[in-house]
Amino acid sequence: MQPQPTTVMVIEKHPLMRAAIVNAIADEPDLTIGAIAANGFETMQIVENLQPRIILFAIGNPGVDDLDMMRELHKRVPTAVVLALISDEVDGQSQSALEYGADMVLAKTASRAELLHTLRLMKVNMEGSEENNPHVHRRGSG
Repeated sequence: MQPQPTTVMVIEKHPLMRAAIVNAIADEPDLTIGAIAANGFETMQIVENLQPRIILFAIGNPGVDDLDMMRELHKRVPTAVVLALISDEVDGQSQSALEYGADMVLAKTASRAELLHTLRLMKVNMEGSEENNPHVHRRGSG
C-alpha cells in the first residue's frame, strides 16, 4: 500500500507561472495539489482548512507584503513547511524570505526536476542535504 501523497498548496499571483508549477507537480504520485491561490486573501481563506504539509509560495516584487503573509502562514499552519520561489534578479530576496519564515528557497530559474527534488527533500527530511543544488537555499545555510 502506497503512503498518502503529500499535500502542496501553491501560491502564485501570475496565471502562467501558477499553471506551470501546478503542471510540474500534477503527475507526481507522492505529491498532490491541495489548493491554489493567487493572492493573500484567497490564501488565508484556504490554508487553515486545508492544513497543507508544504506551502509553495512564489515571492513577488520586493517589499514586505508577501513576506508578511509568509510569516502569517506560519502562525496559522505551524506544521507546514514553506518553500519560497524567488527571482534571481532581486538582491537579498533569498535572505529576506528565510528571515520571514521560509524553510527553503528555490530560484524561479530552477528546472522542473530541481523543483520536484526540493519538494521531496522537504517532504522526507528538512535536515537533509541540498545535494549541491545551486538554486536552493535553506534557513540557517546562509
